[in-house]
Amino acid sequence: MSDKTQVLRDVYAALAELWSSPQDIDQEKADGLISEALARWESIDEAGPTCLSRFLQAPVPETDYVDLFELDPRCPLYLGSHTFDEPTTCAGAATSDRNGYMLELGGIYKHFGMTLNGKELADYLPLMMEFLALSAESEDPIRDKLIREYILPYLPPMRSKLEELKTPYLYLLDALERTLKFDLENGTREVINHA
Repeated sequence: MSDKTQVLRDVYAALAELWSSPQDIDQEKADGLISEALARWESIDEAGPTCLSRFLQAPVPETDYVDLFELDPRCPLYLGSHTFDEPTTCAGAATSDRNGYMLELGGIYKHFGMTLNGKELADYLPLMMEFLALSAESEDPIRDKLIREYILPYLPPMRSKLEELKTPYLYLLDALERTLKFDLENGTREVINHA
């Protein structure tokens, strides 16, 4: 495994932990992942670790996390919820654009042999980061497609919401975007040609 692949694996794993609910995090494991990620990341990119460090210097209480991302979230961690209108009826859920987005994400995960456990929806950001960590070694161009078409275009509305809320999670989003762009620029995968 190359150094860049290991960095991506470590950083995505750390990001998956940091976007997760504090009550669900094994803090000792998270601290180890973050330390390793920062040390490796600094060796190939100075700006990325700075974003992550800025987030870590402004700890967010668990109650703020719940207010931001859970129950009646002010900024859901489900990427599709920022772009697609929520259906107003149960019948509308089957035909919503977000449903198509979710099915396509599920197909990508399945293509890589990952099955969803039913606890979270396919567009849950920590799940997406976990998937990218697990697939960091893959040279399959579908992985780049996931980043280019199913993650990056859905981050700007989330960014707008985090800016409006003036939360330190904006720094974490900066680190995520930097990692995704680094992944695309430094990958060995072929680019998919669109007909």
